[in-house]
Amino acid sequence: MKKMFDKYDYLLMAVITLCYAFLSFINLGSLTNPNTFLNIKANEEILIELKEDTYLSKIKFFTGNKGENYELLLSKDNVYYDTVIDIENKAFAWQEKKILKSTKYLRLLCSEDTSLGEIIFYDNSLKKVPIKKITLNNKKVTTLTDEEDTVPKQISYLNSTYFDEIYFARTAYEYANGLRAYEWTHPPLGKLIQALPLKITKKMAPFYYRLMGNIAGILMVLVMYLFGKKLFKKKLFASLSALLMAFDTFHFAQTRMGTVDSFLVLFILLSFYFMYNFITDERKTLNLFLSGLFFALATSTKWIGLYAGVALAIIFFTHIIKNKNLSFKMILKGFLFFVIIPLIIYLSTYLIYPKIEWFESFSIKEVLEQTIRMFKYHSDLTETHFFSSPYYTWPFSYKPVWYYSSDIEPNLHASITGIGNIVIWWMGVVAFLYLLIKLFRTKDKTTFFILVSIIFPFLPFIFISRAMFLYHYFSILPFIMFAVVLLLKDLSLKIKSNKFIYIYLALVIIFFIIYYPAVSGIYMPKNYFTFIKFFNSWYF
Repeated sequence: MKKMFDKYDYLLMAVITLCYAFLSFINLGSLTNPNTFLNIKANEEILIELKEDTYLSKIKFFTGNKGENYELLLSKDNVYYDTVIDIENKAFAWQEKKILKSTKYLRLLCSEDTSLGEIIFYDNSLKKVPIKKITLNNKKVTTLTDEEDTVPKQISYLNSTYFDEIYFARTAYEYANGLRAYEWTHPPLGKLIQALPLKITKKMAPFYYRLMGNIAGILMVLVMYLFGKKLFKKKLFASLSALLMAFDTFHFAQTRMGTVDSFLVLFILLSFYFMYNFITDERKTLNLFLSGLFFALATSTKWIGLYAGVALAIIFFTHIIKNKNLSFKMILKGFLFFVIIPLIIYLSTYLIYPKIEWFESFSIKEVLEQTIRMFKYHSDLTETHFFSSPYYTWPFSYKPVWYYSSDIEPNLHASITGIGNIVIWWMGVVAFLYLLIKLFRTKDKTTFFILVSIIFPFLPFIFISRAMFLYHYFSILPFIMFAVVLLLKDLSLKIKSNKFIYIYLALVIIFFIIYYPAVSGIYMPKNYFTFIKFFNSWYF
């Protein structure tokens, strides 16, 4: 039997994956940030004494994993404090606040338990102001002034958390340091994976809490090649599958952020990959086991993995019924691999790290209680969000999620927006309709597999009433790309030319290049972002 992959496949895989990896690591995040923190209990206060009465233009400080809002009070004599400045807390982020007043003493009041990493004051000429001493409960502390070399000139996503990193990166830090974990509305596995570089390096910096997600994004490109070769048999279409993922702007933005969606989508993709191997290859038990294993990892990261399980079940039962292999032994294997093993892994992720901030999970009973809490949280969630969007707009990337923005100087702006490459996404809508017609006419196995992988994981979103976002479509996206590749494959066979494929890929790459500033956080003139705004619902 001819080998599916030869040396040229491995060369293509390596080139595409490494090129994407190189691009993805550019400006991923800072390697240094404060790593010593002063923990302040609720209603305690910090007294800061400057060396002399100085006009302060601003304060710059780095927050840890605890705290809400603070009050900063100013005084010249440490008796009468006449100014109160409110400061908002964000986990593991540099922040800046204007002061514009002459003072010598400052009191920082915290209404809740708080964690601070570093604090710096600047005078009117933006020079650092010497601090005489800092005391907490009348005891001198140096924790807030011991890492001045980490203070950034410009606060940005490179050195601070943004969007949901304030939950996921914070919780990864807490996992890595044996603290009570803050984020509980999703299973622990993704945050445990995210915590690995933090545990190994002992550093809480953006590069490290984004590292595992970025690696997952890189691996997606590799798996797309492997999967594409299995589905379409030719290097051209395997390469096209990988390149669509590599040049999708949404994939780029989402996987470089320190959240857990990268792991979810990678595990779902691998689960379908091994299910396809199960229905086409000889090593059936091993492939079925691996499909179930990655399904388990997906559901232990986010419950959206369960939606993929519906499609996997349909593919599994369709195959064994069609091949007259509907036996007790095969059903038992499916039950073991897709029910028992996922339950064991799901429970284990809680029991490995049972400390959650508001409750603990030292037993199976407590894990089940936590699961019920999670279900109630998501099902009862009624809060709205400006960047939420209904499911029927997702295939068109009509309302992206605006993750980050920053301005420097009068006309320079930076943005990170979760926006899809519409050359891929819109073609995906056409390809989906084409596959429906093709399946009706030909009953083609590959077409059936791709359609099931799109339709059934997508259907549950139709019945969810809570606010949803474009990133919920991410788990469907790889199979939309395969639908596009199949459409282009059939078109190339019909016209007996691959020119259309190269033209299409060129358009995909052009879109990526044009919108790269909008998904990478690099500074550009503000009118550039106005120029690339296709819909009014696109924010940069």
